[in-house]
Amino acid sequence: MRFLKGLAVGLALAGLSSLVGCSGTASGPPSVSPAPSVRTTASSVPSASPQVKAGARAAAAQLYALYSASQFAAFWDRLAPAAKRQVSERVWVKVHEACTSAAAAESRTIKAVTVFGSAAIITEAIAGAAAEPGTAEDVFSYVNGRWSYSPGNLSIYHHGSVTADVAAAKAAGFCTGWRIF
Repeated sequence: MRFLKGLAVGLALAGLSSLVGCSGTASGPPSVSPAPSVRTTASSVPSASPQVKAGARAAAAQLYALYSASQFAAFWDRLAPAAKRQVSERVWVKVHEACTSAAAAESRTIKAVTVFGSAAIITEAIAGAAAEPGTAEDVFSYVNGRWSYSPGNLSIYHHGSVTADVAAAKAAGFCTGWRIF
């Protein structure tokens, strides 16, 4: 939760600074540009209107349906571009195929959608998640005209082989629970 609050503040500040044109002056502090993956313009940032929230909700519902149907290649296609650059489709699919659990098919109910700038936090309840808390939060990014899933930690996929990645996912508890990783 602390990570998500920090992410929200950072993205909101980056979005606000680009929207209002904040910059340093000779007498003030130097301007700090947001990271290229967060840089936005007024025309590319969706407002937090009901239609934008509905779009983020629909993207999340579609993603969760793909995950529960083990459609991991289609799921990878809906990753944010920054995530796709870090994890190949082949690795993503192989790790998820090797690390499926019965819990992956559990029903997800979207409880809340919070939009700020080009990011949305989707809060969902997980039916039947008795061993762990039954709620989760996922971050989606609005990039290239659509909402895409932005995994928080892609280190699971960087162990040099699919076998090692699956072992890391199992050790982190991803293969026995309902969490999307």
